[in-house]
Amino acid sequence: MNDASPAGGPARLEIAIDDKCFRAVGGGAQTVIAGLSLTLGAGEVGAIVGPSGCGKTTLLRIIAGLDRDFRGRVALPAHGKLGMVFQEPRLLPWRSVEDNVRIAAPDADSADIGALFVTLGLSAHRTHFPGELSLGLARRVAIARALAFEPDLLLLDEPFVSLDATLALRLREEIAELVESRGVTTLIVTHDLDEAIYLADRIFLLAARPTHVVEALHVETPRTKMTESEAARLRTAARKVQGALAQ
Repeated sequence: MNDASPAGGPARLEIAIDDKCFRAVGGGAQTVIAGLSLTLGAGEVGAIVGPSGCGKTTLLRIIAGLDRDFRGRVALPAHGKLGMVFQEPRLLPWRSVEDNVRIAAPDADSADIGALFVTLGLSAHRTHFPGELSLGLARRVAIARALAFEPDLLLLDEPFVSLDATLALRLREEIAELVESRGVTTLIVTHDLDEAIYLADRIFLLAARPTHVVEALHVETPRTKMTESEAARLRTAARKVQGALAQ
C-alpha cells in the first residue's frame, strides 16, 4: 500500500518509505529502499547524495507519483504543484524552446516567461528547436519548463551530469538564484558533494541498497554566503559518514 498526498498537504515535504522492491530476473524480490524517511521545510533545498545505483532516481520517481508500487507515505507541500527535471531534458523535438515551456505553463504571464529566459540565458533561443541546442542549453530549457508554472516542489535528477565543469558551475549558480528568489521547496539528486554543499540547506546522505538516510547534515551558511572553510567542514563531515559506510 502507498499514500501519496499531492494536494492540501502540509507546508513541508514529508517522506516515509517502508520499502520499495523490484522483481529480480530469477523471480525473487530485490529491496531497493527500506526505512527511508526525510522531511524538508517550506522553501528549503535538500540534496540527496548516495552511491551509484542505490535508488536515488527511484526515490524521486516515487515522490513525483511516477512509481506508486511501494509501501509508505509521501506528503507533498500544500497545493501539490510539482515540477521535475529529469537527467535527460525530454523536450518535444517538434516544438520550439518557447512552446516547450508554454505547454507546461499555458497560463504563465509573458513577462514572467521572459524574465525566466533572461535568467537562464535563453532569450536568444526562444524560436530554436531542441535539435539546434547544445546539451547545456537543453538542460536550461528543461529547468525553465519546470519553473514556469511556479511549482510548490521542484525535483531535480542529476541536472548537471555530463556537463563540463565550467558550464555545470554556471548552471548551478543560476538554479541557486532562481530557487532563492522564488522560495520553492527543492530536492536535488546529485553525485557531487560540492554541488550539494553549495546548493542545499540540508544534505541527506544515503546508504547502499536497501537505501535509507544515514545522516542529514544541516547547512547553516546561506547559499550566497558559503565560505570555503564551511564547505570544507561539511565535506569532512560527509566523507566521514561515507567512509564509515564503505567499511
